[in-house]
Amino acid sequence: MKCIIYVFSGTGNTRLIANLYKDFLTEYQTTIYDIKSPALNCPDPNDYDLIGFGHPVHGFNAPKLMYDFCKNLPAIKGNKKSAFILTTSGEGLRVNNFASQMIVRKLQGRGYHFVQQERYVMPYNMIFRHSPQMVKSEYLYAKKLAEYSCKNLMAGKESPVHKCNILSFYLPIVRILWLYARIQSPFMKVDMNKCIKCNKCIKACPYGNISFDSQKNKFKFGNDCLLCVACSFGCPKEAISIGLLNGWRVNGDYKILQTASDSSIEFPYFTSKNLKGLKRWAYLKYFQRLDKFLK
Repeated sequence: MKCIIYVFSGTGNTRLIANLYKDFLTEYQTTIYDIKSPALNCPDPNDYDLIGFGHPVHGFNAPKLMYDFCKNLPAIKGNKKSAFILTTSGEGLRVNNFASQMIVRKLQGRGYHFVQQERYVMPYNMIFRHSPQMVKSEYLYAKKLAEYSCKNLMAGKESPVHKCNILSFYLPIVRILWLYARIQSPFMKVDMNKCIKCNKCIKACPYGNISFDSQKNKFKFGNDCLLCVACSFGCPKEAISIGLLNGWRVNGDYKILQTASDSSIEFPYFTSKNLKGLKRWAYLKYFQRLDKFLK
Protein backbone atom coordinates (compact mmCIF):
# COMPACT_ATOMS: atom_id res chain seq x y z
CA MET A 1 0.00 0.00 0.00
CA LYS A 2 1.05 3.57 -0.63
CA CYS A 3 0.76 6.74 1.45
CA ILE A 4 1.37 10.37 0.49
CA ILE A 5 1.91 13.12 3.08
CA TYR A 6 1.61 16.68 1.78
CA VAL A 7 3.67 18.85 4.13
CA PHE A 8 4.31 22.53 4.56
CA SER A 9 7.06 23.15 7.10
CA GLY A 10 8.66 26.57 7.47
CA THR A 11 11.49 25.79 9.87
CA GLY A 12 11.37 21.99 9.87
CA ASN A 13 9.25 20.96 12.87
CA THR A 14 6.31 19.64 10.86
CA ARG A 15 8.67 17.91 8.42
CA LEU A 16 10.33 16.16 11.37
CA ILE A 17 6.99 14.78 12.54
CA ALA A 18 6.15 13.70 8.98
CA ASN A 19 9.45 11.79 8.94
CA LEU A 20 8.31 9.93 12.06
CA TYR A 21 5.07 8.96 10.31
CA LYS A 22 7.08 7.69 7.38
CA ASP A 23 9.13 5.52 9.75
CA PHE A 24 6.17 4.22 11.76
CA LEU A 25 3.76 3.54 8.88
CA THR A 26 5.54 0.27 8.21
CA GLU A 27 2.68 -1.20 6.18
CA TYR A 28 2.85 1.67 3.68
CA GLN A 29 5.35 2.88 1.15
CA THR A 30 5.26 6.53 2.20
CA THR A 31 6.15 9.58 0.12
CA ILE A 32 6.52 13.07 1.62
CA TYR A 33 5.79 15.99 -0.69
CA ASP A 34 7.11 19.37 0.50
CA ILE A 35 4.71 22.17 -0.43
CA LYS A 36 6.04 25.35 -2.00
CA SER A 37 4.57 27.85 -4.43
CA PRO A 38 4.15 27.06 -7.22
CA ALA A 39 3.41 23.39 -6.51
CA LEU A 40 5.64 21.59 -9.02
CA ASN A 41 5.40 17.86 -9.85
CA CYS A 42 2.72 17.37 -7.20
CA PRO A 43 1.75 13.70 -6.73
CA ASP A 44 -1.88 12.90 -7.53
CA PRO A 45 -3.71 11.77 -4.35
CA ASN A 46 -5.69 9.29 -6.45
CA ASP A 47 -2.53 7.22 -6.79
CA TYR A 48 -2.35 6.54 -3.04
CA ASP A 49 -4.28 4.49 -0.49
CA LEU A 50 -3.77 6.86 2.47
CA ILE A 51 -3.43 10.65 2.30
CA GLY A 52 -1.84 12.85 4.96
CA PHE A 53 -1.62 16.59 5.45
CA GLY A 54 0.91 18.30 7.70
CA HIS A 55 1.27 21.97 8.62
CA PRO A 56 2.26 24.28 11.47
CA VAL A 57 -0.33 26.37 13.29
CA HIS A 58 -0.09 30.06 12.36
CA GLY A 59 -2.23 32.28 14.58
CA PHE A 60 -4.61 29.39 15.43
CA ASN A 61 -5.10 28.69 11.71
CA ALA A 62 -3.47 26.79 8.87
CA PRO A 63 -0.95 28.84 6.83
CA LYS A 64 -2.42 30.40 3.70
CA LEU A 65 -0.02 28.43 1.49
CA MET A 66 -1.37 25.17 2.96
CA TYR A 67 -4.98 26.21 2.46
CA ASP A 68 -4.39 27.32 -1.13
CA PHE A 69 -2.61 24.04 -1.89
CA CYS A 70 -5.45 21.93 -0.49
CA LYS A 71 -8.04 24.05 -2.28
CA ASN A 72 -6.40 23.15 -5.59
CA LEU A 73 -5.97 19.41 -4.96
CA PRO A 74 -7.98 17.19 -7.32
CA ALA A 75 -11.09 15.43 -6.05
CA ILE A 76 -10.93 11.72 -5.28
CA LYS A 77 -12.24 9.54 -8.08
CA GLY A 78 -14.54 6.71 -7.09
CA ASN A 79 -14.72 5.67 -3.43
CA LYS A 80 -13.62 8.00 -0.67
CA LYS A 81 -10.05 7.66 0.59
CA SER A 82 -8.85 7.79 4.18
CA ALA A 83 -6.97 10.95 5.14
CA PHE A 84 -5.30 12.28 8.27
CA ILE A 85 -3.88 15.55 9.57
CA LEU A 86 -0.80 16.24 11.67
CA THR A 87 -0.09 19.74 12.93
CA THR A 88 2.60 21.37 15.07
CA SER A 89 2.31 24.31 17.44
CA GLY A 90 4.69 26.12 19.77
CA GLU A 91 2.43 25.78 22.81
CA GLY A 92 -0.20 23.38 24.09
CA LEU A 93 -3.32 25.56 24.03
CA ARG A 94 -6.35 23.52 22.96
CA VAL A 95 -7.60 26.18 20.55
CA ASN A 96 -4.74 25.09 18.26
CA ASN A 97 -6.56 21.78 17.74
CA PHE A 98 -9.01 23.49 15.41
CA ALA A 99 -6.51 25.10 13.03
CA SER A 100 -7.34 22.68 10.19
CA GLN A 101 -11.13 23.12 10.22
CA MET A 102 -11.24 25.10 6.99
CA ILE A 103 -9.07 22.54 5.17
CA VAL A 104 -11.20 19.64 6.38
CA ARG A 105 -14.41 21.34 5.23
CA LYS A 106 -12.87 22.08 1.85
CA LEU A 107 -11.73 18.49 1.21
CA GLN A 108 -14.45 16.39 2.82
CA GLY A 109 -16.91 17.08 0.04
CA ARG A 110 -14.34 15.99 -2.55
CA GLY A 111 -13.82 12.42 -1.41
CA TYR A 112 -11.31 12.82 1.45
CA HIS A 113 -12.50 10.94 4.55
CA PHE A 114 -10.60 12.22 7.58
CA VAL A 115 -10.01 9.44 10.07
CA GLN A 116 -7.46 11.08 12.38
CA GLN A 117 -6.02 14.41 13.49
CA GLU A 118 -3.12 14.88 15.90
CA ARG A 119 -1.27 17.96 17.10
CA TYR A 120 2.32 17.99 18.31
CA VAL A 121 3.93 20.64 20.49
CA MET A 122 7.34 21.48 19.08
CA PRO A 123 9.92 24.25 19.69
CA TYR A 124 8.88 27.81 18.88
CA ASN A 125 10.39 29.57 15.89
CA MET A 126 8.96 32.86 17.19
CA ILE A 127 8.17 34.57 20.51
CA PHE A 128 10.86 32.88 22.67
CA ARG A 129 13.49 30.18 22.31
CA HIS A 130 12.76 26.86 23.99
CA SER A 131 15.29 25.45 26.40
CA PRO A 132 17.08 22.12 25.72
CA GLN A 133 14.92 20.55 28.46
CA MET A 134 11.75 21.67 26.66
CA VAL A 135 13.05 20.52 23.28
CA LYS A 136 13.91 17.04 24.54
CA SER A 137 10.52 16.49 26.17
CA GLU A 138 8.63 17.89 23.19
CA TYR A 139 10.33 15.58 20.73
CA LEU A 140 10.20 12.40 22.83
CA TYR A 141 6.50 12.88 23.57
CA ALA A 142 5.89 13.63 19.88
CA LYS A 143 7.74 10.50 18.83
CA LYS A 144 5.66 8.28 21.09
CA LEU A 145 2.40 9.95 20.02
CA ALA A 146 3.35 9.57 16.35
CA GLU A 147 4.04 5.87 16.87
CA TYR A 148 0.65 5.41 18.55
CA SER A 149 -1.12 7.40 15.83
CA CYS A 150 0.46 5.35 13.06
CA LYS A 151 -0.54 2.08 14.72
CA ASN A 152 -4.13 3.30 14.73
CA LEU A 153 -3.93 4.35 11.07
CA MET A 154 -2.61 0.95 10.06
CA ALA A 155 -5.30 -0.78 12.15
CA GLY A 156 -8.03 1.27 10.47
CA LYS A 157 -9.11 2.90 13.75
CA GLU A 158 -10.87 6.24 13.40
CA SER A 159 -10.89 9.12 15.87
CA PRO A 160 -12.93 12.35 15.75
CA VAL A 161 -11.45 15.24 13.80
CA HIS A 162 -11.48 18.44 15.86
CA LYS A 163 -14.39 20.69 15.03
CA CYS A 164 -16.04 23.54 16.90
CA ASN A 165 -18.92 25.59 15.47
CA ILE A 166 -18.19 28.55 17.72
CA LEU A 167 -14.53 28.66 16.74
CA SER A 168 -15.52 28.21 13.11
CA PHE A 169 -16.99 31.69 13.43
CA TYR A 170 -14.17 33.34 15.39
CA LEU A 171 -11.01 31.77 13.94
CA PRO A 172 -11.45 33.38 10.49
CA ILE A 173 -11.27 36.74 12.27
CA VAL A 174 -7.84 35.80 13.64
CA ARG A 175 -6.91 34.81 10.09
CA ILE A 176 -6.08 38.49 9.59
CA LEU A 177 -2.51 37.21 10.07
CA TRP A 178 -2.63 36.21 6.38
CA LEU A 179 -3.18 39.84 5.46
CA TYR A 180 -0.78 41.16 8.07
CA ALA A 181 2.04 38.97 6.70
CA ARG A 182 1.69 40.65 3.32
CA ILE A 183 1.49 44.15 4.80
CA GLN A 184 4.54 43.81 7.00
CA SER A 185 6.70 42.11 4.36
CA PRO A 186 8.23 45.39 3.07
CA PHE A 187 9.45 46.10 6.62
CA MET A 188 11.70 43.03 6.58
CA LYS A 189 15.36 43.92 6.12
CA VAL A 190 18.82 42.37 5.89
CA ASP A 191 21.78 43.88 7.72
CA MET A 192 24.39 43.80 4.96
CA ASN A 193 27.16 44.37 7.51
CA LYS A 194 26.37 40.92 8.92
CA CYS A 195 25.20 39.16 5.74
CA ILE A 196 27.64 36.74 4.06
CA LYS A 197 25.44 36.35 0.95
CA CYS A 198 24.96 32.60 1.42
CA ASN A 199 21.46 32.97 -0.10
CA LYS A 200 19.98 30.48 2.38
CA CYS A 201 17.07 32.85 2.93
CA ILE A 202 16.25 32.92 -0.80
CA LYS A 203 16.30 29.10 -1.00
CA ALA A 204 14.27 28.70 2.20
CA CYS A 205 11.36 30.97 1.27
CA PRO A 206 8.39 28.78 0.19
CA TYR A 207 6.89 31.60 -1.89
CA GLY A 208 10.08 32.73 -3.61
CA ASN A 209 9.42 36.09 -1.95
CA ILE A 210 13.09 37.05 -1.48
CA SER A 211 15.51 38.18 -4.16
CA PHE A 212 18.90 39.88 -4.28
CA ASP A 213 19.62 43.02 -6.27
CA SER A 214 23.33 42.80 -7.11
CA GLN A 215 23.45 46.36 -8.47
CA LYS A 216 22.10 47.86 -5.26
CA ASN A 217 23.73 45.18 -3.09
CA LYS A 218 20.51 44.59 -1.15
CA PHE A 219 17.82 41.98 -0.64
CA LYS A 220 14.24 42.59 -1.72
CA PHE A 221 11.16 41.20 0.01
CA GLY A 222 7.96 40.96 -2.05
CA ASN A 223 4.36 40.92 -0.86
CA ASP A 224 3.90 37.14 -0.54
CA CYS A 225 5.30 36.66 2.97
CA LEU A 226 3.80 33.87 5.11
CA LEU A 227 5.58 34.84 8.33
CA CYS A 228 6.89 31.28 8.44
CA VAL A 229 10.25 32.92 9.39
CA ALA A 230 12.24 30.25 7.56
CA CYS A 231 14.50 33.04 6.29
CA SER A 232 15.41 34.58 9.65
CA PHE A 233 15.42 31.31 11.61
CA GLY A 234 17.97 29.76 9.26
CA CYS A 235 20.20 32.82 8.82
CA PRO A 236 23.70 31.84 10.04
CA LYS A 237 24.55 35.45 10.94
CA GLU A 238 21.19 36.56 12.41
CA ALA A 239 21.19 39.31 9.80
CA ILE A 240 17.45 39.36 9.00
CA SER A 241 14.95 41.59 10.76
CA ILE A 242 11.36 40.30 10.49
CA GLY A 243 9.76 43.72 10.55
CA LEU A 244 7.33 44.76 13.26
CA LEU A 245 7.64 41.39 15.03
CA ASN A 246 11.43 41.45 15.23
CA GLY A 247 11.25 41.42 19.03
CA TRP A 248 9.85 37.88 18.76
CA ARG A 249 12.57 36.66 16.40
CA VAL A 250 14.18 33.30 17.21
CA ASN A 251 17.30 32.24 15.33
CA GLY A 252 19.11 28.97 14.86
CA ASP A 253 18.61 25.24 14.53
CA TYR A 254 17.51 23.55 17.77
CA LYS A 255 19.38 20.35 16.79
CA ILE A 256 16.31 18.49 18.00
CA LEU A 257 17.46 14.90 17.40
CA GLN A 258 20.82 15.53 19.03
CA THR A 259 19.22 17.28 22.00
CA ALA A 260 16.63 14.52 22.47
CA SER A 261 19.35 11.86 22.64
CA ASP A 262 21.46 13.74 25.23
CA SER A 263 21.12 11.79 28.48
CA SER A 264 22.44 14.71 30.53
CA ILE A 265 19.35 16.80 29.73
CA GLU A 266 16.46 16.50 32.18
CA PHE A 267 13.43 14.45 31.10
CA PRO A 268 10.51 14.80 31.54
CA TYR A 269 10.53 18.57 31.89
CA PHE A 270 6.86 19.62 31.72
CA THR A 271 5.93 19.02 35.36
CA SER A 272 4.22 21.11 38.02
CA LYS A 273 7.60 21.59 39.65
CA ASN A 274 9.26 23.11 36.58
CA LEU A 275 6.47 25.19 35.06
CA LYS A 276 5.44 28.54 36.48
CA GLY A 277 3.32 31.44 35.26
CA LEU A 278 2.55 31.60 31.53
CA LYS A 279 4.55 28.44 30.76
CA ARG A 280 2.41 26.49 33.18
CA TRP A 281 -0.74 27.79 31.48
CA ALA A 282 0.61 27.12 27.96
CA TYR A 283 2.07 23.63 28.41
CA LEU A 284 1.16 21.73 31.58
CA LYS A 285 -2.34 20.52 30.67
CA TYR A 286 -1.23 19.39 27.21
CA PHE A 287 1.50 17.14 28.60
CA GLN A 288 -0.63 15.92 31.49
CA ARG A 289 -3.25 14.78 28.95
CA LEU A 290 -0.53 13.02 26.95
CA ASP A 291 0.72 11.28 30.10
CA LYS A 292 -2.73 9.79 30.67
CA PHE A 293 -3.30 9.08 26.98
CA LEU A 294 0.00 7.29 26.36
CA LYS A 295 0.26 5.55 29.73
